[in-house]
Amino acid sequence: QTQLIPIQMATSQEHSPLVIHVLLKKDMPIDLTEKVRAQVLPHKFSWNHLLSNCEDQYHMVITKILQGCTQPQVLALAHVEDSNGKIALSTATPVCKHEIRIMLRLFNTLEIVNQRPAYTNPMSDTQIFYALRYDPPPSLLSSQGGNGGLFTVLHEDAGNERMLNEYEDLDDMSMRSGMSMKSQRSALSLKSQYSVEDKLRRIHREKGQNVIAKLTSRSDVVERELRVRKNYRLSRQYIPIIYSVHHTVQHAAYSEAMAEPGYCVTMEGADATAENHMLDMRNAGVAFPIKCLKKIGIALLHMHERGLIHGDFGTHNIGKFGKKWKLLGVGGSYRVGDKTDSRRGFYHPPESVDMSALEKSGGKRRSFFSGGNKDSGNMNAVCIRSITADATLDIWAFGNVVYEAFVGAPLSPYMCRGKRPMSGAEYAKLGKWSDSRLKKSLDQLSEQNQFRDRTDIRNARDLLAKIFTRTADTRIPTMRKVLEHPFFGSVGGGAAAARTRVQGQAGSNGL
Repeated sequence: QTQLIPIQMATSQEHSPLVIHVLLKKDMPIDLTEKVRAQVLPHKFSWNHLLSNCEDQYHMVITKILQGCTQPQVLALAHVEDSNGKIALSTATPVCKHEIRIMLRLFNTLEIVNQRPAYTNPMSDTQIFYALRYDPPPSLLSSQGGNGGLFTVLHEDAGNERMLNEYEDLDDMSMRSGMSMKSQRSALSLKSQYSVEDKLRRIHREKGQNVIAKLTSRSDVVERELRVRKNYRLSRQYIPIIYSVHHTVQHAAYSEAMAEPGYCVTMEGADATAENHMLDMRNAGVAFPIKCLKKIGIALLHMHERGLIHGDFGTHNIGKFGKKWKLLGVGGSYRVGDKTDSRRGFYHPPESVDMSALEKSGGKRRSFFSGGNKDSGNMNAVCIRSITADATLDIWAFGNVVYEAFVGAPLSPYMCRGKRPMSGAEYAKLGKWSDSRLKKSLDQLSEQNQFRDRTDIRNARDLLAKIFTRTADTRIPTMRKVLEHPFFGSVGGGAAAARTRVQGQAGSNGL
């Protein structure tokens, strides 16, 4: 009397995949009809046997089973333990393991790099994850509705809209992307028809594309991201591409906090933010190139000349994409003339500080007013007033980017860099901005850049003196005027490649 289970006997005699599929479905470790929450069933380890002991001979059976599963079910199948307590994913042979990885991908294309969100915004019920984007399995491309109705593709980038691929006239057009705009989808037949050797070769060659996955339950957040790009003809040369938008009830496999129906916006992922790139360059003792500052300025000009004000501009919302610089966070932008949201943004200009409210609060950091105000404790809501959105709002913030590139730290009121709420004293320092504070800031710029070209320092001081003004009407009015300043006329000169000594902690100033 043999102790082998039926599927072991069948595989040892090399029965057809059809027979193996029937035997496997009779001994599945989960209930395949329970789609939302995986329900474990008693079983005799047929699943584990097929995954781990058959040298991928029946990988097509594994694929067929997985394609009928929701992500919670796939997640449960990946963690089914064998008789020794080892989970299926850890013991599976290479091709079978890869098939599980594919089906664990969000919408069959996104492999989440870190299950902890890189960014969370409770106000908009939004989470951002770093991910790798892959082509969907050919079996899903070859048949309509191949996802079993588990999600809907609401938008997919075709890459052929010329109006969304324009350059500004100030751009030297020397940094065209080498990435093809054509779809990279495979034209091959079903993967299950490949030999094991072919599949292994393809697995080794597969490389994911760095993207960010923006998950939200709010349709208006998604619509705003798409609408602002289309209605204002924002070019992919300056704004991250939206590759796709999916709608589903199943994406909560990665984020239990968002179990309700939701959306996933897959966007081009930056190599680094300007904030992190500046820090890396400072640590290496290298000056941030003026040419890069000009590229960032041109991206901001692109928005302004299409009637948009960013409203939350800063090193945290500038991304490096290869040799390009693009603006992040454009979904929350304002039309020129709109009233700003006092809760949004960080590098607010002096004219936005409500000094009377600040004085009434006594300069405290939290709980300024009682009465159950939902904004109680929100420094921006109390100290920042809504103003009319125009170019000078972003230009002030752009000045901070230039200043930080030279000094290694922002102006002293912003020293926290948004890592904590600004204090009442910091808001007061900003609200009482004066020529004397400007002079101290510019003197510090000179002290921190003794090894830069003197002409660049002189031009930087002159530019910032015209940006860091107490009132908006005395500030340089447009980004085009900013970019025409002599500071950017010397791009490619000594400062672009200069190596500079990193001196002390810029944060120690007492401005």
